[in-house]
Amino acid sequence: MKGRLVYPFLLAVVAGWLVSRQPSPGFQRIPTGRSLAPSWTMTDIEGRILNSGDLAGKIVVLNFWATWCPPCRRELPDLEAFHTRHRDRGVVVLGASIDDGGTNAVLGFLKGRSITYRQLMATPEIQSTFGIASIPSTWVIGKDGRVEARYLGALTQDELSRAVAPLIPADR
Repeated sequence: MKGRLVYPFLLAVVAGWLVSRQPSPGFQRIPTGRSLAPSWTMTDIEGRILNSGDLAGKIVVLNFWATWCPPCRRELPDLEAFHTRHRDRGVVVLGASIDDGGTNAVLGFLKGRSITYRQLMATPEIQSTFGIASIPSTWVIGKDGRVEARYLGALTQDELSRAVAPLIPADR
């Protein structure tokens, strides 16, 4: 009698465990407290300088990444699709590479890929300013310069849209 009860019980436990296991989204949203984003200056891969002040009044998606990082590479198409969909709505997507190989590494990696959003080079000082300990790491900064969302891990276009949609005026 005991044996006949043990097997259905174990089967129910295993089935419950399997059903309860939802796939991880691959990212974690970090609470921000809507603090002011750090001011920064970075050079893009074409040698042009960009300051955070140049983006006042824009919604900024700042993604820290590297060419050697598989999750970073996995999220590039979603970031590009998001950029294409929202660039005319006051949203600026920026990549900030932490590659040690500098612009040559990034230019070589991007060659032949359809990535059109602007790519910056994040120096160790910039990484420290933003507290970048792991990548990919993405910051969503509102028009007022406040951090609206912060993520660790590879983002999806859907999650980015959820974070940014409330920041875009309805008339756009």
